[in-house]
Amino acid sequence: MISLPQLDNAVFVWINTDWSNSILDLIMPWITHLADTATVWLWIVFTGVLMGRQRAHLVKSDQGSRQRRATMRAIGIFCLYMALIYGVNAGIYSGLKDLFHRSRPFLQQTVVLRVSATTVSDLSNDGSFPSGHACNAFMIAALLAEWFRRKRYVFYSLAVLIALSRIYLGVHYPSDVIMGSCLGLTITWLILFFRPLRNRMTREGLFLSRN
Repeated sequence: MISLPQLDNAVFVWINTDWSNSILDLIMPWITHLADTATVWLWIVFTGVLMGRQRAHLVKSDQGSRQRRATMRAIGIFCLYMALIYGVNAGIYSGLKDLFHRSRPFLQQTVVLRVSATTVSDLSNDGSFPSGHACNAFMIAALLAEWFRRKRYVFYSLAVLIALSRIYLGVHYPSDVIMGSCLGLTITWLILFFRPLRNRMTREGLFLSRN
């Protein structure tokens, strides 16, 4: 009977090696950057701008300065709200990385490594379990899906691709990305539906329109 570590490794080899093709070699390194730390902050700002535009549509076009100030305040609160969620996620997965300190696949076995030498050097001392990129990806997907529900399948599909890219590039095991994905979803959902914070967001008009 195959053990969980053996299954984890078998799935890793299947994705990292057997999936090899020129198209994935081209797109996966780009897809994985969508959940980099710097990119997460860009997502926060970008989504804040989208929410500000959405909220502006709920008020009259001839809104006065008071209403404009209220809209800007709402955008600021929304961005802080997302930053809080990201901070909690990052704190938890960073703590787990230090706790388990699991070695990266490329340090334990022969893999098809599709990242730069600089990235390899940076990742060598960073724990593999859980995947921070997978956590970030599903955190952003859960947030966007909450406000733009009709497009939620697009957001979650992209998050799955980001998670798979970490295996394909040779820097994470499947169990790393599964745990990271579960963390990103669970933590984000818990905070999103924490009543005091949700009530505040509702009062600011950021849960009124979902496209």
